[in-house]
Amino acid sequence: MTGIPSLPSRVAALLAGAALASVPVPAQAQDEAAQKVLSELSARAETTMSSPFELQENWPALPEGMEWGAAIGIIPDNTGGAWMLFRSEPPINYIDAQGNFTKSFGEGVFVQAHGFCMDHDGNLWAGDSGPFGDDPSTAGRGFQLHKFSPDGELLMSLGKAGVSRAGEDTFIGPTACAVAPNGDIVVADGHWPRPSNAQQDGDRLVQLRPDGTFVRAVGRLGSGPGEFAGPHALAFDSAGRLFVADRSNNRIQIFDENLEFVDEWRHFGRPSGITILDDGTLVVSDSESGLAIPGPSTAPEGADAVPRNPGWQRGIRIGSARDGSLREFIPGTSPEGLAADNIGNIFAGLTVGCSASPSGGCLQKWVRTTPPSAAADASTADSAAAREGNSP
Repeated sequence: MTGIPSLPSRVAALLAGAALASVPVPAQAQDEAAQKVLSELSARAETTMSSPFELQENWPALPEGMEWGAAIGIIPDNTGGAWMLFRSEPPINYIDAQGNFTKSFGEGVFVQAHGFCMDHDGNLWAGDSGPFGDDPSTAGRGFQLHKFSPDGELLMSLGKAGVSRAGEDTFIGPTACAVAPNGDIVVADGHWPRPSNAQQDGDRLVQLRPDGTFVRAVGRLGSGPGEFAGPHALAFDSAGRLFVADRSNNRIQIFDENLEFVDEWRHFGRPSGITILDDGTLVVSDSESGLAIPGPSTAPEGADAVPRNPGWQRGIRIGSARDGSLREFIPGTSPEGLAADNIGNIFAGLTVGCSASPSGGCLQKWVRTTPPSAAADASTADSAAAREGNSP
């Protein structure tokens, strides 16, 4: 990074200065100095990578009387608009390409909105992971997956309200969902941090039929292949492979159509959000690298509230789901919610720092300013036609 010395050189300079002054440097001070430098590296807002995107300012236009909530779920409509899941009332909203809110519903349903997908019939599935810590005010609520019609009718609620358990009719805390090629719903189950009365292990994927019937669960808490620690986002590619943002393990895991482990990628940062376009473009957001956050005991950094994935820069990485190449990067943003459409827009959902965003709130729309290079796309000949018809 231009103008920013490398981590080894900066820490070495600190220690060398102390040595010249004949002052002993305790190990704890050395660790604190290193952590400070790593935190600065994670937060930096510059990059020398290709970054051909521009933030659309003051988009969308929040309706009068509505307050911003964390933008955690996004479903683009491929016309420049998107369905949104906010942590505010009303939680579910459709926003057109001009930034106007034209549909809103779902009031009073969620404790902590988390996870959002649209099935083949146009119905909206929205998760409620429950509180992140002990909160008596939410007793008897949360830890469910809800299915809505596009007109706002609540069609189904899966899981038992207030019960955090890995079962066939209960969830630990659903964080994401994705629709398989055959129409089944796959749910990422297990958020970190979580309440003390929630199940502390059992992180998994859950496969459901569109009518809510339980099919199977895959995985468990851990860091090995096919194990999970806070799976936070899901996306299918055109070959039917499932990409899982295994966030607390600082990796993406890839599974085949039978949910068998294929590979893991660690070079896209600590993934909070993930999406795959028709041409195989892979978009991944990192909202937590360098931040001190509690996690499971199996995590690489342990369970304490320590910096996660230290030194990695927060932002949005763009590459290829086909070969794993990393091609572009958007710095200076830390979205948890993430989606992209096939016409060049990336939607970034913030959960913190909303008031400081030039977008005017918790939702950002990044618009591609130049087309991807020929090297950035292996081929688009076999791409499916851009999905249309998601707008109401």
